[in-house]
Amino acid sequence: MQDVSTIRPATEPDPFDSTPIPLTTTTVHHAFPVAELPTPIAAMVAAVAEATQTDPAMAGTTALTVLAAAAGGRAEIEVRAGWREPLCLYTATVAGPGERKSAVQAEMSRPLLTVEEEMAETGMAVRREAETLHAIAAKDADRLRGAASSAEGHRKDELKAEAISAASFADAIAVPAVPRIMADDITPEAAGSLIADQGGRLAIISAEGGIFDSIAGRYSNAIPSMDLWLKGHSGDPLRVDRKGRESEYVKRPALTLGLMLQPSVLSTLGTNKTFRGRGLLARFLYAAPASKVGHRKAGADPVPATTATAYHQLVVDLVRGLNGWGGDPAILQLSPQAAADAIQIEAATEPSLAGDGDLAALADWGAKYVGAVMRIAGLLHLGSHGHEEAVRTPISRTTVLSAVKIGTYYKIQAVAAFAAMHTDQVTADAVYLLDRLRRHPEATISARDMHYLTRSRFRTRADLEAPLIRLLERGWIAALPEPDPDGRGRRPSPVYAIHPEAQEV
Repeated sequence: MQDVSTIRPATEPDPFDSTPIPLTTTTVHHAFPVAELPTPIAAMVAAVAEATQTDPAMAGTTALTVLAAAAGGRAEIEVRAGWREPLCLYTATVAGPGERKSAVQAEMSRPLLTVEEEMAETGMAVRREAETLHAIAAKDADRLRGAASSAEGHRKDELKAEAISAASFADAIAVPAVPRIMADDITPEAAGSLIADQGGRLAIISAEGGIFDSIAGRYSNAIPSMDLWLKGHSGDPLRVDRKGRESEYVKRPALTLGLMLQPSVLSTLGTNKTFRGRGLLARFLYAAPASKVGHRKAGADPVPATTATAYHQLVVDLVRGLNGWGGDPAILQLSPQAAADAIQIEAATEPSLAGDGDLAALADWGAKYVGAVMRIAGLLHLGSHGHEEAVRTPISRTTVLSAVKIGTYYKIQAVAAFAAMHTDQVTADAVYLLDRLRRHPEATISARDMHYLTRSRFRTRADLEAPLIRLLERGWIAALPEPDPDGRGRRPSPVYAIHPEAQEV
């Protein structure tokens, strides 16, 4: 290992004279098949991509996430007898800083916020009535409890029975939760409580990857809390424990995650053995849109009003319609031709999971590939027909083949994403270190402060040395001339300049 002190110190005032070398391999970019989306959605994706000057993959992936949020666990696709897939998705769009992730996500998810506000306002009168009745019943129960405590003899027994009955009556008055479709950055505990309040349905759509910190245990003493995230995708029964309240059983949880990650976050995910070992990473559809930074057109055309209106109405109508679907989820059926295609897709995928198959290195993700394609087919069907007609009309072969084309895009992206996650340990540590340096508010940092920033991962300065050298070698940091010793003769901590590209946000 090269000693840090042997690396030539950079000269000031400009310690950098070149672009830093990426720490991981370049992600493979592939055109997102926009034309396979339902027409109003495809038009919106293309228009948002033009307006924001971004790769259509970003808006396209968000569009699928929005459809999954709109379905809200109220619809499932039956692939064949005994195999149903809930129409929720986990998506992860990987893009660097300055790629306009928030702008794209906000534009595509706006209809969800509109209908969420509408639902909250519509139910306000019902909630207020329930709250009032509950408060009155609770006061009656308290009054009877007080009377029973001071009574004697038979009267005490009578009042006690009345108090118990009044308390039971008060508890039976359910106050409806404020309707929610979406959440952003949220703790696992809050997510569990919210999904229980919403009948097992929730979409977490965020332009940041901080949710992975929460999943990894940021709020639970670094003990990963995984059940919600695993069962929310598969639809397996979930028990939610809440402080101060009784546990709640969610029969069919349906959680949708739509996250946008910086490449550094993606690289660090592979170092968390729990994420891969428990199957969380295998549940995501990954997209890495090609960057247009430096080549974006000034004064790009905004989204046409007619395009935005058609897309907005489609999503709002879908949420409204499915929200009124009571009881068990609506079941979408495949046509005979589409069902035969599903079997062929399954047969073609299986050999790719072993030997030198293209999914052999990520067989855990590949094992869910056919299910993901079927989920996409169900969402495309809903987006094309609306909830009422979608239930009456079998999913066509054309829709399944469109889903295959979209699924193929995500398969190519998954191979690249898992390659980025499976870097060597030094590179993974260097990626982590660089991610922390991005958040440092100054252009320089001492080795002592660098270790302080990363002490949760690097317990000793020696643990920090290898990734620090990797960043030096790749040009992400530069050693500055050693400061003069302090008055007591103590050797000062080395100081490093951080490349401006690392600090871009």
